[in-house]
Amino acid sequence: MKNWWLRRSLRVRLTVWYAVTSTVILLALGSMVFFVVNGRLVDQLDSQLRGDFEAVESGVTLDPSGRLDRQQDEHDRDEAGNQNGLWFEISSPTGSILLHEGPSTHWKILSPIKRLGSGFKAFSAEVERHLHLRVLENNTQIEGQSVLLRVFRPEAELRRALAELGAVLAVGLPTAVALSAAGGFFLARRSLSPVGEMAARAKQITADSLGGRLPVPNPYDEVGQLAVVFNATFARLENSFSELRRFTADASHELRTPLTALQAVGESALRPDGADPKALREALASMLEETRRLSDLVDALLLLARADTGGLSPSLEKVDLAVLANEVRETLLVLAEEKNQRIGVTAEQRTVRADRELLRLALLNLVHNAIRYSREGTAISLQIKSREKTVLVEVADQGPGIAPEHQEKVFERFYRVDKARSRASGGVGLGLSITRWAVERQGARIELESKPGRGSLFRIVIPAEQQTNL
Repeated sequence: MKNWWLRRSLRVRLTVWYAVTSTVILLALGSMVFFVVNGRLVDQLDSQLRGDFEAVESGVTLDPSGRLDRQQDEHDRDEAGNQNGLWFEISSPTGSILLHEGPSTHWKILSPIKRLGSGFKAFSAEVERHLHLRVLENNTQIEGQSVLLRVFRPEAELRRALAELGAVLAVGLPTAVALSAAGGFFLARRSLSPVGEMAARAKQITADSLGGRLPVPNPYDEVGQLAVVFNATFARLENSFSELRRFTADASHELRTPLTALQAVGESALRPDGADPKALREALASMLEETRRLSDLVDALLLLARADTGGLSPSLEKVDLAVLANEVRETLLVLAEEKNQRIGVTAEQRTVRADRELLRLALLNLVHNAIRYSREGTAISLQIKSREKTVLVEVADQGPGIAPEHQEKVFERFYRVDKARSRASGGVGLGLSITRWAVERQGARIELESKPGRGSLFRIVIPAEQQTNL
């Protein structure tokens, strides 16, 4: 049964749920109405029997022979003025009948006895010929005698009214359930039709056509919001695939350059006229340089691959920024001296919680870039200071600067402002991308201020909550 139910469409299941829920609600409502109407009619009949009881009680007298007798009066006529004698029974405490008017009192009680207060009791009963009566009884005094007085009326009108109400409910409830199921099916079909359109459109979106989007019939309802979420997901997938394709193409291009150089140098060294030991040494040196460049590129690609897959988790520890800045300066001082450049460090005593290796990698890349793109004989500044609730690590150079349209793109992978010059100096466009990843991985951020011809300033902003006290 469960498998059958799960194989049904959502439209069918919603329709069935509509029908079942409507049936339960309508049955409960119909039962409530039936019992309320029945109670009201019974209470009305009991009220009429109270009037009959008082009329009988006040109208019975003793005749000259000492027997109870009652003369009919206006109470014995119905609303149309027709003769309609009261039905009652008076019995002694021993059970003998003293006076009786109406059908036989050999009845069978059909309902529980209902106590109405002041000693009155009411119940429904059945006599011969299946006549149903409503009976009201109480002990009273008539002409000084203690008697049990019962008055009763037929329940024909009450039962007829209940039968008519039952017939209406018997016909109306199935009709209402059928209309509810039909309405539920219509609403389910209308509400789920956008889902069908979305499913059909989603089948057309493949890895080669990620530009497709799902229709959004109403962005304010749940289905529309689902379509908006899926479209945002498709947009992210499209961007990811585009970045992956671009990354693969750029990586292939960058790998091909040193490999081509290695092949060319090797072929040149193998020529018959290339047996000169000096030429061979130069060829080997060139091949080693290209191999080093290729190794650096592969290391950078592996680092980015591990970063994308979440394979690198920061290991936070206390880091003295002044010590780290001087360590970076000592590491790159030889490269700076080759271009007659100076690296100045101005550092306040600041300690933060960070991943030391990742922060060191970011600073090495920034200072290395400053050395690479600055002119000979210029100064490079590495400064650590506080600003409001943050710690700033700034690397400033006197290079050519970066135009505004390139400032955000320089952090993208393989992006170079001047590709020819970058390749000549050994850059592959991954340093700043790795730097931003290393900085943001620790909850910090990197900023760039630059103007063409006036140098560049890269700033690492570390939040105040990462500061520690020595």
